[in-house]
Amino acid sequence: MEINWITIAIVVLIGLILIVFLMKRNFKDQKKVEKFFNEEYKAKPENESEVNDNDR
Repeated sequence: MEINWITIAIVVLIGLILIVFLMKRNFKDQKKVEKFFNEEYKAKPENESEVNDNDR
């Protein structure tokens, strides 16, 4: 049984392309999340009371 090097090379190449694609997409999504938490996220107001504060 002979090893088919062309098939192995194609599978490895497709795997590397997939890894590069996922890494690029992950970095892009990471920048969006950082922007959301740094600029667009509004902190919870401190004067807002908890549900059970008035029970005591």
